[in-house]
Amino acid sequence: MKIHHVVLMLVAGFAGHGAFAAPVGNCAGTPSTAVVKLPAPLNRWGQIACTPYGQIISNKEGWIWSYPGSYTPVFVPSQMVHDSPKKLGNKSYFTSITMTKVKGVEFEKAYSVYHSGFDKNEALPVGYRLNVTSVSGKALKLYFFDYGNYAWGIWCREACDPKSRFMILNMAKRPNKALQPTAQPLARPGGG
Repeated sequence: MKIHHVVLMLVAGFAGHGAFAAPVGNCAGTPSTAVVKLPAPLNRWGQIACTPYGQIISNKEGWIWSYPGSYTPVFVPSQMVHDSPKKLGNKSYFTSITMTKVKGVEFEKAYSVYHSGFDKNEALPVGYRLNVTSVSGKALKLYFFDYGNYAWGIWCREACDPKSRFMILNMAKRPNKALQPTAQPLARPGGG
């Protein structure tokens, strides 16, 4: 998901702010219809931040949301554009944020895409579906897989894309070694 560089720098600025229940940043003038609290377990890893480009859901202090190997911050924008976000401030916000535990076919479908290319694990994580809706009426869906001391997320539109998976790491704790997925080396083009 491509996001304008200004927004990425903005997220980096909010990444170190507190473990507050309330949103961080300049939230003055946020409408009463805006969601300002995250559901569990998302509230363990994330927070809502008010930015010049609207509300975002990003990492909570002490946690890192990043694409593997890139150190690129991950966040969920209320503006929901691929590039060139507008400075809408608190006029762009979430009207709905739900986190639903998933099992059965829905879990298996999302988990199999997320877990492709990883070593097999004996213990399965707890799966959740995050649905967010913006004041614009646009919606996003992500799945999260909770391993305890860390989690993984994956963006899903009509289908989940394994290239969109991201890590959620607790900087104060080492990942549960027995549950940690390990990426297998990718084959080189031409078989070499």
